[in-house]
Amino acid sequence: MIAQILSELGPWSWFIIGLLLLTGEILIPGVFLIWFGLSALLIGTLTLATFTDVAWWPWQAQVVAFGVLSLIFVLVGRRLFPSDAGNDAASTINDPLGRMVGREGALLGAIENGEGRIKLGDTTWRVRGGDLPQGAKVRVIGVEDGTLTVEAS
Repeated sequence: MIAQILSELGPWSWFIIGLLLLTGEILIPGVFLIWFGLSALLIGTLTLATFTDVAWWPWQAQVVAFGVLSLIFVLVGRRLFPSDAGNDAASTINDPLGRMVGREGALLGAIENGEGRIKLGDTTWRVRGGDLPQGAKVRVIGVEDGTLTVEAS
């Protein structure tokens, strides 16, 4: 039944598939279906083009061309629009302690027995690290259980 509908629609089926994929891109988060939708629209356009001879452009060739175009569009799209998955700023947006990693400051109190305090911005934070005197310059290198881990800088 579906094959009959697709054969009756001919090249317009590619436009319908392309529009469905582009609609899916809007409804589903991420940037992935757009490349398949654009490929389907391009295949539909090529199929309707006056210079396209249907004799050498059967449905099997159209499906292969759709697959190849989709792969090319995905690879080019990933290169032109990289994802933010590895972006540290995006991964710590709701993590105030995570944003402290890399910051430097002076110890508010000496680190004794591995624990002390530091003032970064307008907040005082608990820190862990090697024993250091009050006022020593330190750099935040990590976060563990709500406490900043520091080292001398």
